[in-house]
Amino acid sequence: MTGRQQYTDKQLLTFLKEIIIIKGDLTCREYGELKHPRKPNIKTLYSRFGSFPEAKLKALGGDSEQLSINDLLEVNKRIFKELEKERNRNHVILTNMKAQLLQVDFTPVNPPKPEKSTTEQEFHAMKSDEQVGELVDPNYVQGVSSYNVDEFKKRMEKWTEKVLLFRDQDKRALGLNKLVIYMLGDHIDNENIYKGHAHFIDAIAVDQFMVCYEQYVKQLLVLCKHFPEIEIFSVWGNHGRPGRKGDNHPRTNYDYLLSRMLQDTFKVRQKNIKFFVSNSPTMIVQNGDFNFALNHFANVPGWAGIPYYGLDRMSRRLSDLFNLRIHFKLGGHFHVPSNLGDEILINGTMVGGSELSINKMWITGKPSQKIFYFDKHEGLHRESNLHLADTTHLTPDKNGVYTSYE
Repeated sequence: MTGRQQYTDKQLLTFLKEIIIIKGDLTCREYGELKHPRKPNIKTLYSRFGSFPEAKLKALGGDSEQLSINDLLEVNKRIFKELEKERNRNHVILTNMKAQLLQVDFTPVNPPKPEKSTTEQEFHAMKSDEQVGELVDPNYVQGVSSYNVDEFKKRMEKWTEKVLLFRDQDKRALGLNKLVIYMLGDHIDNENIYKGHAHFIDAIAVDQFMVCYEQYVKQLLVLCKHFPEIEIFSVWGNHGRPGRKGDNHPRTNYDYLLSRMLQDTFKVRQKNIKFFVSNSPTMIVQNGDFNFALNHFANVPGWAGIPYYGLDRMSRRLSDLFNLRIHFKLGGHFHVPSNLGDEILINGTMVGGSELSINKMWITGKPSQKIFYFDKHEGLHRESNLHLADTTHLTPDKNGVYTSYE
């Protein structure tokens, strides 16, 4: 809206008053940058009332402190109406998406019989930071990395192959009849998490979601053929949110939606797989004699690498927070596979080196995802990082130039 002539002075002042009550006492510059559906044009305010400060005073009845309860109630009613419309709109979108996704058909597979072994350990796999849809153009990152949707599919398949390779070589001794997958967030890349983000994706967010969902269905079915029992525990990450931080409810998140859709897809037709989707950013899970805390780690403060101090402080506070001994803390976010004292495990990323890490932080790494074996009474065993792509080796051309040029 702008302040066109069909609006009276009284109407313009009413709209302006509503904005001031909601947003606070804005400066002229702040008002000019504000996006609001009922915002009068600043030029109109100048032409009608002489200046922006004068318009504000008139809107507030001459005194910015005199805001009546009725004013606030009236604005609140209007806000709630708009929020209800938005909630209904989101509900319709999610319902339609869910209907489409549930049309994805598959033939249920028969789970194998449990392996007999001398011990009964579990196979645990951390899955996070696939960031489906991120585009890493090798020409822009000096040729040391590459990533796109097709590469994600290849690495997802390679991840499944390596999980099965590890199980096949160890199942007779260790059992490994149960697979536990920790989905720790940032499964899609999204398109507006940071300024300029849209220049570094090769698919819009909805298409990223569909590709990720379809690949998870495909690979989980393969795993269901080889593991008698699969449990999946899921929390969300920061890349899943469809907007700036704070714009939406925290569970309005593509990671959360992905896990819920996978849960609905498998729960009736595939009996040997169970999903547990967290309703909060942190999920506490008991397994045998041990407690796990799952969190994406996006809120652990740090810069340019693993924030060891922040993670250690978080770790020490968790037990007091939940009044429980938290033995293991699992997360992702930092894209560097790490183990801090066999208590804090950080997953790698399927992307490897990104534009951010290479061109701004001067680091890269192999695409990887972390696995470990677990004994209910002894804890973690045989931690490994599954490498999903080979290291790039630069070679010069006939002119002696290693990197892309014109």
